[in-house]
Amino acid sequence: MATKRRDALDRARRQLAELLHSEERFDLVEAAMWVAAEEYGDLDVDHECSRVRLLCAEGSRRVHPVTNPFARLDGLRVYLFEEMGFRGNLEQYNDPRNSFLNDVLDRRLGIPLTLSILFIEQARAAGFDACGVGLPGHFVTRVTYGERTILVDPFHGGNVITHEDCRELVARSTGRGWLFRPAYLEGTSDRAMLARLLMNLKYAYLGRTDYARALSVVERLLLLSPDDSSEIRDRGFLQARLGRAGAAIADLERYLSLAPDAPDTKSVEGRLVWLRRRASETN
Repeated sequence: MATKRRDALDRARRQLAELLHSEERFDLVEAAMWVAAEEYGDLDVDHECSRVRLLCAEGSRRVHPVTNPFARLDGLRVYLFEEMGFRGNLEQYNDPRNSFLNDVLDRRLGIPLTLSILFIEQARAAGFDACGVGLPGHFVTRVTYGERTILVDPFHGGNVITHEDCRELVARSTGRGWLFRPAYLEGTSDRAMLARLLMNLKYAYLGRTDYARALSVVERLLLLSPDDSSEIRDRGFLQARLGRAGAAIADLERYLSLAPDAPDTKSVEGRLVWLRRRASETN
């Protein structure tokens, strides 16, 4: 059984890597499902992707005769958030399941990012040009139909929001409203959305001190950005937590070579001294 699960996990990692490296623009829903497949070893990714397509097709069918962009959006909102019952998981916001798209489909619960992924797919199927908007501390969407561009907050029932609402969302979620920049509203790429999904999952596992799963997430973040010095550093710290001193030393040495002027250089050097001593004592 352990070998079978290991094979399933390896396949999920390979499939994600192939998807990311095949072209710059990839199927975000499929990528998110391959992320989930490392947690759910028997996940049928094709079936889960088809569930999303069917959801989108039904939303598109319902608004097909509507030409007014606000009315079209409202039709999508009513279907996804009222009839289907998708909503933000305020009670267990940091539950890792909120970052697994298959689980979001099953439980109709998610975080701003995963609900935005579903809403973006539905909006695109309905003829909108849609993308994610990665605000500090929150995630919303931007949709365009004809000459109208509209901001939507899927976490709060698909409400239409304004620029000032976005500033307020940043202030509420981070306590630092000054972090808001109008440039955020230009939108973000699907690749950046996948990275943010993985970051959410990473911090959910760290909050539970589940270092093995956090390490697996960092490894997938490095599939997206192989030379990301901060993730190489974090991989080193997690390797150390898991008792893999040699791998930790290699990662932290590489981090220092990539970011020699980083503000945490001294603390990383101190950790390296400790790890080298520990490795020598073990040998």
